[in-house]
Amino acid sequence: MKILFVHQNFPGQFGRLAATFAQEGHEVAALGMVKSCALPGVTYHPYAAVPGPEDAPFKNRYSPVVPRLRRAYGVAHKARSLADAGFRPDVVVVNTGWGENLFLKDIWPEARHVAYFEYYYAAKGQDLDFDPEYSSFDDETIWKLRIKNAMQLGALDAADVAVAPTRYQRDTFPPYLRDRLAVIHDGIDAQRLRPDPEISIQLGENGPRLDRNTPVVTYVTRNIEPMRGSHIVQRSLPDLLDIDPNLRVIVVGGKGTSYSGSAPGGKSWLDVFRATIERPVDWSRVHFVGNLPYDQFVKVLQVSSAHLYLTYPFVLSWSLIESMALGCRIVASATPPVQEVIEEGVTGRLFPFFDRQALVERVRETLAEKDRSAAMAEEARRFALANYDFQTVCLPQWREFLGIR
Repeated sequence: MKILFVHQNFPGQFGRLAATFAQEGHEVAALGMVKSCALPGVTYHPYAAVPGPEDAPFKNRYSPVVPRLRRAYGVAHKARSLADAGFRPDVVVVNTGWGENLFLKDIWPEARHVAYFEYYYAAKGQDLDFDPEYSSFDDETIWKLRIKNAMQLGALDAADVAVAPTRYQRDTFPPYLRDRLAVIHDGIDAQRLRPDPEISIQLGENGPRLDRNTPVVTYVTRNIEPMRGSHIVQRSLPDLLDIDPNLRVIVVGGKGTSYSGSAPGGKSWLDVFRATIERPVDWSRVHFVGNLPYDQFVKVLQVSSAHLYLTYPFVLSWSLIESMALGCRIVASATPPVQEVIEEGVTGRLFPFFDRQALVERVRETLAEKDRSAAMAEEARRFALANYDFQTVCLPQWREFLGIR
């Protein structure tokens, strides 16, 4: 079959699918805005957004529309040139968050067009009004969400079938649309991600070497910002370090922004959060390691004694499921996307998102109740393998959904 994936930051969620189908002998192509792609067997075609107004994300009231339309026109022009050269895909799979699928059905009307949706925005009851400290209720912010949703409705109209990666993310859509969205996760390599009781890691050239005999609390986020509860973790540091004089905290994450917008005053969110910590912190026991290569990220989780995961009601991170596959002892916020995969007392421990004291107590329990924590970690790994392993679970689901044999 001829399969086309479209994602402005290709491969995005589609890397494993594209590589697998190419290895099986299908003709796999991709469209994106990155300059090149090194996936074996995948023919990559970069495109450029059409000229137009500056994107100005988070500042311009037209930012939910203009960048998406520029990409939609740009990818459509590239698609038209491929069609004129004879390329006729059987299946077109598009991440709709960037506006790219709006015109593709007009170019390849006979293909099966698949829309991948991550999130449908809401003024109330989801991420926007969740955190009183960092919420914005002004009309402009809410209207931007309405515009983003309007673009998604257009994307749904231009698709034959649609999919979302989790039930929570599917259920952010209005009830009358949910039946149109299948739920299939991207999948993780759960079989390869294994606990390693003999693991040890060196933190920097002159930093300490840590192994499973040292109490290590880990926290992972793409960027340190409010959406993933970084402020809650930072403000908990004094009490976390009080649990054990040997305890270390490893924070994985960059100083940019992914979901929460820019920090005030031109500062990083890390600087903003540090200024709100109420008691002194022994920073020699807190290790900010930035964004790590994947193999180093895995080793950090393998050495973890208690792994923190927090999120607003929003898109669930791959890292939580990866930490489950790695047999981490998980302490997570009791928010809807998390509760889809973490069951209290079964696959991890939960606490109210804003309750720092509860977070600390749950970590204390995790470190003290070693046998129970180990049993929950084993069950978390079993759950991840049974529900999110790419090769044995998600790939067969995707294959059937896309009609690829």
